[in-house]
Amino acid sequence: MSRPATEDSKAIGPGEAGEARPRHQTAVWGGPRLRAAVPTYLLVVAVPALIAVALLLTAGESSQARTAGGAMAGDHGVQLFISVALVILAAELFGRVAVRLGQPMVVGEIFAGICLGPSVLGGLAPGMVSWLFPAELRPVLQGLADLGLVALMFCVGQETRHAPLKGQKRTAMAVAHAGIAGPFLGGVLLATFLYRDWAGPQANPVIFAMFLGSALSITAFPVLARILVERDMLRTMAGRMSMLCAAIADVVAWCLIAAMTAVAGRDTPTHAVITVVLVVVYGAAMATLGRRLLARLFAALEGRGDELRLLVLLAGLLLSAAATSAIGIHAIFGAFLYGLCCPTGALSKLTEQINVVSATLLLPFFFVGTGLRTDLWRSGFDLALAGVTALIVVVAMAGKVAGPVLMARASGLERHDAITVGVLLNTRGLTELVVLNLGLALGLLSDRLFVALVLMALITTAMTAPLLDLLKRSLPVTGPAGKSGRQASARRI
Repeated sequence: MSRPATEDSKAIGPGEAGEARPRHQTAVWGGPRLRAAVPTYLLVVAVPALIAVALLLTAGESSQARTAGGAMAGDHGVQLFISVALVILAAELFGRVAVRLGQPMVVGEIFAGICLGPSVLGGLAPGMVSWLFPAELRPVLQGLADLGLVALMFCVGQETRHAPLKGQKRTAMAVAHAGIAGPFLGGVLLATFLYRDWAGPQANPVIFAMFLGSALSITAFPVLARILVERDMLRTMAGRMSMLCAAIADVVAWCLIAAMTAVAGRDTPTHAVITVVLVVVYGAAMATLGRRLLARLFAALEGRGDELRLLVLLAGLLLSAAATSAIGIHAIFGAFLYGLCCPTGALSKLTEQINVVSATLLLPFFFVGTGLRTDLWRSGFDLALAGVTALIVVVAMAGKVAGPVLMARASGLERHDAITVGVLLNTRGLTELVVLNLGLALGLLSDRLFVALVLMALITTAMTAPLLDLLKRSLPVTGPAGKSGRQASARRI
């Protein structure tokens, strides 16, 4: 029987074993041998190090003109590492606190971004925000955020394609359309009221109304899926219906936003028409030829290792994002389309890996970027801003909840299931922030309206869990066949 591994580090005595094995030669660093090695250490380590330091000090005098720039780069290196660590830790900490409070993790992550921005940290220590996130570092942080968004939208596309499509298709289509028409109309009506004082510098009445209506129509598919998993609702009628409705509604809403993005900011109508045509051609090509080619490609790569498949998957994702960016719309549309067209089952493990890396390391920078743009003090959080925020929240919730509830009831769903679907579709969260940042970048939103819409996204998402708890206490839960939610949960989709 072999010795425990802990004994391997002991020196072998003269009569304990025949010859000392090579693995026991680490014992030479004990006792007299260590003292004998000191002169050699000084010769080969300490002396070269001292000479190098002396040369560096001498060279410093001849590079005085570049000292400021070098110091600046060094300082930014320190700031970059500190800010990256702080952003990741803050997002994780606030997210876990939100989960402990019964909220989706994204609520805490959004709040972490706001706290690290000028609204909270800037109010407590004004110089800290500019030191942590100087102007020279913000392009780097924005690049990390963009990579996170591309990965996120790919995962959203995969989850949308993976949504349960069997049964209740017609009901889901009707409910999804109601979940788009109501908030879209509400956004258009709001736009007529807000355009004069709250629109961005690049907005015109039509594009502004179209954007606001589309923004209020969004459902945060990843947040919705996470809520359903955490509450064991994926197998219930309301859970299945809300997933399918959100998938349909988000595809329609993203198409509207893509069309609006293609038109916004174009110099001439001809340029806008060309952009729209290119978007349609690329989307059709990906949905037909691209989808089949991707299925064959990943089928051919099956069994050749996850590393190669992950490399091909990421390369295709970035190329699709680059294609839509080159066409003239945001890269996230290419990522979303790529996720819709890639096969789901064979890539589920790789998609999960991308999702984990994105959510842990990249998306926190998106939340911070949103927080840096959400400046309550500079925007002047007064009664007017508070009133507009409250108005947007009421219109967004009324349009997103009332329409789907009425349509679901008319389609035969039980009262509890219909109301639950409406409440779940009101979840906006991260996806809403993506749309709002896009609108701000296009110059369609003023800073004050951006703040109001960010607060709306945070409030409506935070209200989902309490409303579901209230429904659970007040109305009986029904499953797919009228059974209780607990019985229905034994049946997988």
